[in-house]
Amino acid sequence: MHKRIEDLISTVKENGAHIFYTFENEEKYVENLVIYAAAAIGLGNHIMIIENDRIMPELQNRIKLEFDEQQQEMIHTINNYDFYCYRGNFNKETILSYLDNMLAPFLEKNIPVQTWAHVEWREQDQIFKNLGDYEKKADAIIKSTNLISVCGYDTNRVPDSLKAILMDSHDYYMTDDTIKLIDRKSRIQ
Repeated sequence: MHKRIEDLISTVKENGAHIFYTFENEEKYVENLVIYAAAAIGLGNHIMIIENDRIMPELQNRIKLEFDEQQQEMIHTINNYDFYCYRGNFNKETILSYLDNMLAPFLEKNIPVQTWAHVEWREQDQIFKNLGDYEKKADAIIKSTNLISVCGYDTNRVPDSLKAILMDSHDYYMTDDTIKLIDRKSRIQ
């Protein structure tokens, strides 16, 4: 996966990309995240990582092992519960505002930044519709800023109905071992 991730990042670095990642293996997920961070830093980009409390300690250990002090300063982490459930549930407007505020200091100073977000949510009414609406709006932000962004989802929480919604608002589909361009023709309505 190392070469695939590096190739993807170098391919989309000028125009950005919205990448939908469903993972089955947490070890591979963390490994792919570290590879992605290294590729971002290799381009001189900062990376904003939105991750959960359970994975964050392993990720922090890997960051300390694999990146020097200067590189570590380019890696910014945020708790995904704070990000996605700031007001107690998954509210797309709150999340998009948080995303905008998080990216603004980088974009205003022309500091290149990439994101990696582990998307999680509490059970709530209309959650799949809310996730789809959020991802469509996030896709518009990504397109307008040429951002490279990975949205990671635990495959066990993504039924086919949600996967179809998410495939419609991303450019690439990634798994633990593959990366594929999503056919844009199927996205045109």
